[in-house]
Amino acid sequence: MKLLSADIGRVRGKIPITKGYLNAIGGTHGGWLSTLVDIGGSLAIASHGFPTTGMSTDLLVSFLAASGEGSTVVFDAQVLKMGRTLAYTRVDIFSNDKMIATGSHTKFVAKETAAATGSVKKAGE
Repeated sequence: MKLLSADIGRVRGKIPITKGYLNAIGGTHGGWLSTLVDIGGSLAIASHGFPTTGMSTDLLVSFLAASGEGSTVVFDAQVLKMGRTLAYTRVDIFSNDKMIATGSHTKFVAKETAAATGSVKKAGE
């Protein structure tokens, strides 16, 4: 993975598709694209300065078009909302300027947001 840009709440990157990312019929594997939604959403959350990115509560991926070996996928991950306990992200995945998948990822981030605001008590306090 090569990161293309990273701002608070938004991360973009690209990955060349090789044989290891393919399903049995030669398309980019849906499980791998789902993993990219998970990783992209987590990176967007991490861009807020958190050392950890919480736990997944749900992950939804829609597969819109095919891509295959030799192509490069570009992902655009953004935090849609950062609440006290939940973070909502969206990840769009493109190949050759065509959207091939889009996903949403919700994560439980109460521990991370509390630590950032100083409202977590340390052991012994």
